[in-house]
Amino acid sequence: MLGDYVLAEEIFEREPFLLYSINKDGETPLIAALMAAKLELAWKLAFPASRYLERHMGWGEEPYIEMLLQIDKRGDNALHHAIRNGFEEFAVRLLDKDTRLSELANCNGESPMHMAARKGYTTVVQRLLQISASADSGPERSSALHAAAKAGHKGIIKQLLEARPSLAYETSEDGRTPLALAVINNNPETVKILLKHDHNLAFVKDSSTDCTPFLLAARKGFVPVAKVIISFCFESAYIITEKNNSANALHLAILHDRRDFVDFILETPALHRLINQIDKNCELPLHYAARSCNPQILRSLLSYKRLDNTALNAKNFNAVDIICNKDVILKTLKWDESFTLLSDAIPSAWWHAAGDQANEEIKKEEIRETKALSERYATNTSLVAALLATITFAAAFTLPGGFSSDPSDAGLPIFARKAAFQVFLISDTIAMCSSLAVAFLCVLTPWGDLDFLLNYRKSTIPLMWCAFTATAVAFGTGLFTVMAPKRLWLAIFIMTLSCILPFFSKIIGDWPKIMLRYRLWRYSWTKLLDTIFYTYNLIKHGEFNSVKRKLW
Repeated sequence: MLGDYVLAEEIFEREPFLLYSINKDGETPLIAALMAAKLELAWKLAFPASRYLERHMGWGEEPYIEMLLQIDKRGDNALHHAIRNGFEEFAVRLLDKDTRLSELANCNGESPMHMAARKGYTTVVQRLLQISASADSGPERSSALHAAAKAGHKGIIKQLLEARPSLAYETSEDGRTPLALAVINNNPETVKILLKHDHNLAFVKDSSTDCTPFLLAARKGFVPVAKVIISFCFESAYIITEKNNSANALHLAILHDRRDFVDFILETPALHRLINQIDKNCELPLHYAARSCNPQILRSLLSYKRLDNTALNAKNFNAVDIICNKDVILKTLKWDESFTLLSDAIPSAWWHAAGDQANEEIKKEEIRETKALSERYATNTSLVAALLATITFAAAFTLPGGFSSDPSDAGLPIFARKAAFQVFLISDTIAMCSSLAVAFLCVLTPWGDLDFLLNYRKSTIPLMWCAFTATAVAFGTGLFTVMAPKRLWLAIFIMTLSCILPFFSKIIGDWPKIMLRYRLWRYSWTKLLDTIFYTYNLIKHGEFNSVKRKLW
């Protein structure tokens, strides 16, 4: 185990029979040397030592072969340990000595071929495939091809498919084929090799998820893999999964929030039949998108002109009904944007009732949340208000520059006549009064009444904002008063940064709302431009009057 070659040689010369001894773990000296990654010692124990015993001691080949085939308590033989430690050439030499080393799987069910395929040892796999009786099994009924496909060893995959093509159809204990593992691990090159061997593999379902490789790619959102699959077998994209309400690939992509895959389907004309395909509950992908409240996916779907916007599911609900369902409603910007997109896309009057119902549900939820969070909100605001009041109170008595020592101005601040100092005093006073007002409201508000709670939140938010802004301005003008006479540029920088900080913080806090308004404005503007261009084309071709008569 220590790799002391000199000591090992001395022991071998005195007691050569120890080469065949085993310890309590079932390890021979050869296995112990391999486990310790002592390759030089392992070479001497495996080959020169055996020749010495055969020539000088008169021992036959049988004890030596028995030593090579010895397994330890974990079920590993010398070949397992050689492959595990990366000794490829040594592993091949062992196989030349006795091919039976390749037939045994260890206690974990892993054969030497599975191990070599997993680690990417092409030479070892090639030698193992030359042995017809070599095992290719792995843990949980997987095969060497499963290991190679999962790791993405393309050369080994080709070797295995050529020598043992039946491995491509074997499933592991969880029902997955090598192709399914390649898809799950997002390896397009491996998928291409397997489908090139037999494109019918694209129709084989993973029994654990009831998904074909294309459906697995949709669940994971792997667009490159999906492109490879449909390049070999386009029809496999239309297969549905029975375990997931007979959903198609687009249903699954939306269900698992795979926006890139949704865009891929929408950009591929041959896959457009999936857009208006229903599942077992008569739901389109649009219904799934409404339930997920994902505005990006909804916007992509609604851009498809032939989408059935008003489709009803088995419960007689359309997309607006689903998004307004009390189990789906969440008071978030995503819900607001999703509801706006759907209500704009469905040209019917009845969705107003659904919108009113949604508003009622949101209001009820808001009331429950307000009651639950009122105590925490009051605690936080009162603590912040008390902190600001303390800071501003202390700043009022530690004025910038200190007090004048001139007898005529005794007791007055040195910078009393400077405009920046006067702004400091005003800002400090506003900050302290605002923070004290918040603290007083926290004490005086009756927390059992919902109207008072709502009024408290409505009143304290502007007061706290005012206190924050005034504190920042007081800080900036105070330092400006002191620094301006000597470092004007630094004073201007400090005051500017302090004054814009509250407004910058406000923009950051409202950024999701700002972006939502921008997206909705852009969406509305795009639709308006489409309408204008459509009308222009009608007028240009003289069809506007006929269309107008039909509408009127």
